[in-house]
Amino acid sequence: MASDRSKVLALGGEMLRFGMVGISATLVHVLVALVVDAVFELPAGLCNLAGFAAAVTLSFVGHLRFSFRRSGPGLPYLARFIALSLLSLGTSSLITAVATALGASLAMAMLGVAGIVPLMSYLGARLWAFAPPFEAHS
Repeated sequence: MASDRSKVLALGGEMLRFGMVGISATLVHVLVALVVDAVFELPAGLCNLAGFAAAVTLSFVGHLRFSFRRSGPGLPYLARFIALSLLSLGTSSLITAVATALGASLAMAMLGVAGIVPLMSYLGARLWAFAPPFEAHS
């Protein structure tokens, strides 16, 4: 039973590290968008894109090295991580669009996003994006 307990503790630590990287990336996203707006006075969409790019970069490196503790070259994981990031963006956009079309407030839509997307992202990252690059899944 000790090995089961250690597996649970390891998984809990991984989830905690994933959350820490995610929160850090969210803060970077917001701060970069605000700084780009203040300094360059670009349209909001471009400011958000700059923040998103910075957040995705931090997320990739953070999850690769810290959350999932992968060593060696990160390139084999990059395409899957970008695909997962775009899927997460699409999912959050879809949830927002559907919820608001059904009359929910943006705040309620964001609760749905916050409840679904992080879990989806964690599972996708753990089971696919940061799985060993050539591991066969059955």
